[in-house]
Amino acid sequence: MDEATRILTYACIDYEIVGIPQSVEPSELVTEIFESMGALIVDHETFFVGCFEDPANAVEAAVIAQWRTQREINDPGRKMRIGIHLGDLSQALAVLGCSNGNQIVFSGQIDDVTGGTLDARPMVRAQLWPDGEPVQLWLSTDSRPDIDGRPLQLPA
Repeated sequence: MDEATRILTYACIDYEIVGIPQSVEPSELVTEIFESMGALIVDHETFFVGCFEDPANAVEAAVIAQWRTQREINDPGRKMRIGIHLGDLSQALAVLGCSNGNQIVFSGQIDDVTGGTLDARPMVRAQLWPDGEPVQLWLSTDSRPDIDGRPLQLPA
């Protein structure tokens, strides 16, 4: 696939502290993890964004980053919200917007390209962007602690 037709995967991160989204603050730890998995860090004023060529690497990096952040920062009030989507960055940010703290939410596009092999459960089909079909959202259930049990935050 040439550079012009390559579709990228975006993993977007936000921190939630005591239930309130706080935007960028993932620290050097998340940058190190994402870059070691092949990500290019995208300069974004509101969220931490990693851009991956391999969707499976994006999911694995997200799980590792969340797990290590929980253990190494060890602040029970701080929870990492993650959204992952194959395609457009603005759409990936919409997927992130559906996540609560300590949830990794990814779109059906990620499930499709990884062959349905991820540890996840289907949540809901949601109309996240006006110019497309509803998107199947998945919640990662990979072995990590304290998955947030709240329902996804869906746009009204």
